[in-house]
Amino acid sequence: MRKNRTISKLLKIKDNRKKEIEIEVKKAADRVDEEKSKLNSLEKDFTDTLEFFNEKNFEGTMDINNINSYYDFFSRINGKISEQKNIHDHHNKELKSLKNNLVEAHKEKKVFEILNDKAIRKDIKDQLSSEQKEADFFAISRRLK
Repeated sequence: MRKNRTISKLLKIKDNRKKEIEIEVKKAADRVDEEKSKLNSLEKDFTDTLEFFNEKNFEGTMDINNINSYYDFFSRINGKISEQKNIHDHHNKELKSLKNNLVEAHKEKKVFEILNDKAIRKDIKDQLSSEQKEADFFAISRRLK
């Protein structure tokens, strides 16, 4: 019986750990989505500004100062985009790692569930065996009287 209580406690601990990791995975997925939306926003700003720049440059209505400011903007936003891609990739790797941890936690919990089931079945079997031995003892003792 002590074995059952120990396994049950361990099972609860494993279940709590699995739930903690699930929460971490959800938070990491939210961070990945947030970083992806930031990246998409930067890329959209870049493409919109590039389209506007190309249109004005094609018309020939831009002076050298405007062209320089646009090139400065493009170089800054390119840097921000590459930085944001690195941040997004980092959070993506973190999410994958947490998902792997979640799979491992689920496997561990399943192992302890199986152990708990086996221990319960063994206790029931031992109890039935004990009851059978007791019934056999009473039956034998009645015959002897």
